[in-house]
Amino acid sequence: MHYAMITLGASGHVFSSLPMIAELVKKGNRVTYFSIPRYKEMLEAIGADYKEVKSALTNNGQANKDIAVDMMAELPLRFLSEGAATIESIMEVLRVDKPDCIITDAIAIAGRLAAAELKVPMVMLFTSFASNDKFSLCRHWPVYPDTHPARAKAKALAEELAAKYGTPAYDVYGIFEGKGDLNIVTQPASFHPAAATFDDSFVFAGPQVMKRTDSGSWEAPEGDAPLMYTSLGTLFNAWPEFYHILYSVVKDMDVRVVSSVGSTLTKEELGEIPANVRTFSFLPQLEVLENASYFITHAGIGSVMEAAYYGVPMLAIPQMDEQAFTAKCMVDAGLGVMIPKEELTPERLKEALHELTSNPVYTENVKKMSAELQTLGGEYAANAVIKFMESRN
Repeated sequence: MHYAMITLGASGHVFSSLPMIAELVKKGNRVTYFSIPRYKEMLEAIGADYKEVKSALTNNGQANKDIAVDMMAELPLRFLSEGAATIESIMEVLRVDKPDCIITDAIAIAGRLAAAELKVPMVMLFTSFASNDKFSLCRHWPVYPDTHPARAKAKALAEELAAKYGTPAYDVYGIFEGKGDLNIVTQPASFHPAAATFDDSFVFAGPQVMKRTDSGSWEAPEGDAPLMYTSLGTLFNAWPEFYHILYSVVKDMDVRVVSSVGSTLTKEELGEIPANVRTFSFLPQLEVLENASYFITHAGIGSVMEAAYYGVPMLAIPQMDEQAFTAKCMVDAGLGVMIPKEELTPERLKEALHELTSNPVYTENVKKMSAELQTLGGEYAANAVIKFMESRN
């Protein structure tokens, strides 16, 4: 069987597909994987046939600045623009070498366009919360008029793509409430608050975790004290006040701290670094989580799922609406505690860390979920895809 994998050129989206793709290849299938050069070696290492695409999403400096100013208004245009930028290079390959099935990230518009033109089954991979008529995060987002410049551009582009490839003209709801013939959700059903309302085409396959080889090295502070890992992800880490508060609190705690701070902040902006803290621009997150006792996170769904996989209780400080929802689900599952970004103070952080480190219920709960997640993952997702294709044939 020949599969084509189409995703976004962003690490969380690529990483969430790797275990499933690796398993499909192991089981004798051929996978043509479209991505940016950064992931070529990684994809070829798991046996995928790498094909390069030119990404607008990851290589447009002005777009990155625009979305930082008006993120929610810009989102539809960003994802539609990425689809428009990549689809023809993808179709040049697939019109000649037609796949039996398209596997697409849920917000990779090019995957939907390709499946529509080729008239092949489409498997949709959800790296965040799947939606249906009972549950949808995007229905709670701010509403913008069609006259908003970004939304007007998005509408025009959606209509252009629809006319060319035979898809609906995707608006914000069409983009974020997508559904394939089969849908793989990278969460366990126990974490998704509306899992019971989804039909049988949705498979809750859990986080797709596979060790990665390009994430750099790290060194923990010396000693035997519990290891605390802190990371605000890649988009929201340029927040000096967070590090000032964090370091002022942990310096008096019996913990070793490794802190991923990104590449934009200077030493002066970070301020005084306590003796029990080591800072890094980037860290190999899976390797660190495997050794960590606690995790301070922005509550990106990928980070929360990876911490749960390794049984690490969390303190969430979400930076945007979806992360706040993920953090709430994490708290509801008993996996940790949360502080809203606007409420972060040294006193609140000290209280939250005391609760996290002194109350064993969080460790107990996350260990239970970790055991559940070990039964899911890449092979589980790949088997669901193979079963789906066999049923169609």
